[in-house]
Amino acid sequence: MEILAKYKFADWLYNRFVENYKNQNIVQAFIFLDILSRYQMFAMEVRKLSDQRRHIKELYRDINKALKNGTAHKLFLTGEEGTAEFNKEMKAYEDFLRESGFSEESITEYVSERKMNYYGNS
Repeated sequence: MEILAKYKFADWLYNRFVENYKNQNIVQAFIFLDILSRYQMFAMEVRKLSDQRRHIKELYRDINKALKNGTAHKLFLTGEEGTAEFNKEMKAYEDFLRESGFSEESITEYVSERKMNYYGNS
């Protein structure tokens, strides 16, 4: 999936929130959340930013929902960084399975299952 350039700044803010929250840099995390909120307000005022406005709203909603549920530490990165991290984790999992002596057929099945169950991707 191609990551659109117009979403990169919002994705970057979201990812900095996620990284800082996971690393227990709570103050820094909420600084990025505040900037994301301000960016959302800015996008509301500029009519031609409707796509970005929807994207920002989704990211902001995901963070707030995770904070309310106490699952913010489980958020995944998004955008290009998220794709790179996802591919890195899947490659490491494949390597682990190979080192453990699983067959290629089993590795394909387990990796596919992990993608669906843990990440919602195919």
